[in-house]
Amino acid sequence: MNEILDEVFKEVLAATFAACFVVACGGNAPARAMEQQGAHACGGNEVARGTVSRIVDGRTFVLDDGREIRLAAIEVPPLSPPSNASDAPDGKASAVALNALAGADQVVLRSAEIASDHYGRLVAYAYTMRDGDELFVQGELVADGFARVGDRVGRDCAGELLSREKIARKARLGLWADPYYDVLNVETPVDVPAQRGRFALVEGTVTSYAKAAPRST
Repeated sequence: MNEILDEVFKEVLAATFAACFVVACGGNAPARAMEQQGAHACGGNEVARGTVSRIVDGRTFVLDDGREIRLAAIEVPPLSPPSNASDAPDGKASAVALNALAGADQVVLRSAEIASDHYGRLVAYAYTMRDGDELFVQGELVADGFARVGDRVGRDCAGELLSREKIARKARLGLWADPYYDVLNVETPVDVPAQRGRFALVEGTVTSYAKAAPRST
């Protein structure tokens, strides 16, 4: 567990019972501060660039050369919620937001914690070129409440994205305006098991934690 998440865990614990535990904290720092300083808290070396030709969903797009790109470090609702989650919001607003940020624009793609997913899509941090500057796509989606911070994210990037998410949650922007994404309280545990099978955020005070052993593949 990295140092930034250790600090965040002192305040808030967020759990997704579908797969993993995620910190229920984050927010909307000045959206372009990192880019203007010439630093990239999210993403390593440039791995590709191109023009976005088609938006697939709120975190996936296709470049003009045919490569399909999956945005790293964030989660968005599916375009069509599963049949067993009829109360879940769809991901159309997130797709529209991604189109506004990157549709038909040139993007710079920077390396992520994994290079590709099991569908063969390139996983990367995306920056849209605007007047010679790089606008951080994931950061803008999170800041406006159209995406949540995911679990596969580096230490420095976690701090950047979580700070943006925190403010978006407090302002109830985008997804956070929907009761489906209300943060549950660990003090009322009866509400927690009911969310098994989907992403859920649970607030509480961490009294102890342990590092889990790696799972065999």
